[in-house]
Amino acid sequence: MHFEINKEALKAGKNVISEKPLSLTYAEAKELTELSKKHNVYNAVNFNYRQYPIVQEMRNNIKEGKLGNINIIFGHYLQDWLLYDTDYNWRIDSEKGGKSRAVADIGSHWCDLAQYVSGLKVEEVFANIKVVYPVRKKPKNRVETFTNKMERVVDYEEINVDTEDCATILLRFENGAVGNLIVSQVSAGHKNDLFIEVNGSNKSMSWYQEKANELFVGYRDKANEILLKDPALMSKDSLSYSYLPGGHIEGWSEGMKNMFRNFYTCVLQRGNATDYSFATFEDGMEEMKIVEAILESSKQQKWIKL
Repeated sequence: MHFEINKEALKAGKNVISEKPLSLTYAEAKELTELSKKHNVYNAVNFNYRQYPIVQEMRNNIKEGKLGNINIIFGHYLQDWLLYDTDYNWRIDSEKGGKSRAVADIGSHWCDLAQYVSGLKVEEVFANIKVVYPVRKKPKNRVETFTNKMERVVDYEEINVDTEDCATILLRFENGAVGNLIVSQVSAGHKNDLFIEVNGSNKSMSWYQEKANELFVGYRDKANEILLKDPALMSKDSLSYSYLPGGHIEGWSEGMKNMFRNFYTCVLQRGNATDYSFATFEDGMEEMKIVEAILESSKQQKWIKL
């Protein structure tokens, strides 16, 4: 539904914040991006993990060259809410959610985050996607996303599934850096386990979304460090993303708040979107290009250039 609604809003000259993914296809995303330019309106895609205080700290360190040359970027995004064949959600239906599920739904978050914190674009992918349950049991009564269905007795109907439950992806970035990503919605015990690590020639940094206030800093010649979210210890450019004193947990809600704050500030000040941290339709279009390249790579079993 994103494409149709976004398109009408853009044609009406409205500024638009869209949920991700921006559309079902790259072609639709490109049309929306061109429409936003034609009507000269501000636009954003809700890749909210960019907006976490510690993510901003990680990005600033990389931007300032403290990690040295970036050699490797790797990580995962794992969930378990579709672990059983009796788990069902509208995202499974390719007519509603698109040809890709796990990659488009959560893999797009990781890819945007990797490109954002590193400042490097993905140039090529080699992927293998897997449908764990070609047939799932769809409840005949309505079931909400992420709820506990184990205690309920429901009637099911069997449906065929053509969207992936998991994927393994090799990546090549524009500076020659290599990477890999595992995406899964069938990994028991992982609720919203997003992890990213960047290895540079000087040191490494990594971040877990489920430990959102911690930034791992790895060294060869001295003890590793854990930087805890604390305004007194963070760089100047990261301070505006943190609202609470050290020791007070910040994460998901602040990430959402920062995204909306930055978008509205940009609109009210008639600023340049590139000066703010939110993802634009250009970024959303690029993520759809990556998603389609991953699907094509898995189909052909070869590297696909973006």
